[in-house]
Amino acid sequence: MLENKCDWKISKADQNGNVYYYFPKDEDEFKEAVVKNGGMSVYVYQEGKFIDEFHTKSQGDKWTSSILNYLKTMSKDGEIFYRYYKNCKFFAIPKNTFSKD
Repeated sequence: MLENKCDWKISKADQNGNVYYYFPKDEDEFKEAVVKNGGMSVYVYQEGKFIDEFHTKSQGDKWTSSILNYLKTMSKDGEIFYRYYKNCKFFAIPKNTFSKD
């Protein structure tokens, strides 16, 4: 699992037990890398097993919102993550940083 691959910024668990990780852990550095690399990849694990992944595209030349709020409000099939997933770990990295393997 990605948890031991690098030094992550880690959120507290949300109301459904989901925890959000991002790398690099400096928020400004993460945002800059996402914009520079054209987006980010989010990998979802539950009980230590890889279950899903998402890939976003950068929406411009500057990112102003909070990373954790952005991750928590991403959606799948019209459902916000924290409603769709329970007790999962979400790992967000700028595209082309490293793979989930």
